[in-house]
Amino acid sequence: MPPERAVGRGFESHRARSLLSGELVGCMRMTILAHGDSDGVCSAALLKAAYSGIYDQIDVYFTHPAGLLGDFKEYAKGDVYIVDVAIDEWAAPEILRAFEEYRGRIVYIDHHPPPSSFSPPPNVEIFHKLGAAASELAFRYVEGLLPETYDRVALYGAIGDYLDNTDWVEEALGRWDKRVIYFEAGVLSQGLEGARRLHDLKRDIVRHLSENKPPSSHEELLARAIEQSRQNERLAQWVPNNIVREGLVAYVIDPPGPLGLAATLAKGTAKVPVGIALETRKDIYVLSLRSSGFDLNEFLRDFSRRYRVPAGGHPSAAGARLPKDLFKTLLNELNYSLRRKGFPS
Repeated sequence: MPPERAVGRGFESHRARSLLSGELVGCMRMTILAHGDSDGVCSAALLKAAYSGIYDQIDVYFTHPAGLLGDFKEYAKGDVYIVDVAIDEWAAPEILRAFEEYRGRIVYIDHHPPPSSFSPPPNVEIFHKLGAAASELAFRYVEGLLPETYDRVALYGAIGDYLDNTDWVEEALGRWDKRVIYFEAGVLSQGLEGARRLHDLKRDIVRHLSENKPPSSHEELLARAIEQSRQNERLAQWVPNNIVREGLVAYVIDPPGPLGLAATLAKGTAKVPVGIALETRKDIYVLSLRSSGFDLNEFLRDFSRRYRVPAGGHPSAAGARLPKDLFKTLLNELNYSLRRKGFPS
């Protein structure tokens, strides 16, 4: 199925046509707010490549669901493109209010399940599809503005987000040597994991990809990918010795490596349906959750509404930020929900 293109009431389609026709060249500013993983970085690179000759200035900032509202208020200038950033259930009303008050055009390209009640204001265009990577959607959104060979940038993002099984990906992958594309996607995802808060480096990687250069030709990215692979191996040895199992959930605290990978390893090692990795940040935990056969997003969005904490994501991969003293409650409710769904103890 094609992506759903929902346009806010009153959106001026002439403005969009003007962008494509080049009528507004040299008089506009564009802000990209992107998630900092490979899917978000590739999405930002595709937009930057497509619109570099249309906008006078393009600024790229990296954000996440819990920080989207603050980052939007701080950085939004000109036309704003938000890519690969979920809208938290608890923050949705405030975010929509900020969108509505913004005197400019907003384009939201995403693949996460939307909040339960999400109606875009007039100045917001939504390009959304579940089950497809944001980078695939970004490439399809700017289709016709880029050479077809830029599809490999979208492929890197789709592979990095484990969304390499769509019809579009299979067709695009058929135009390339699969081994080369997967190698480059691995370099990108590993290297970005090794550059988590280095936003200037990530901006340079966006620039690099926007020129349709392979990730492995970026020297610092490649070096960080190699080091990250070594760290991942150390993490694989660490997790089995540090797992805590609570019913149908296994978790580790402050793993020496990526939270997502640690959660996956905890789940697989303990042979439970849900694995969690926690990172301590003062009085809160940052959580990464992974599941097999259980809808984490559905559970976490309900939890988010009731406890007013940022939480959500995809059915099998999600995240949350919550006070430390709320973690036990989450564990209890998660186990209760798993048992109700029929998972054996």
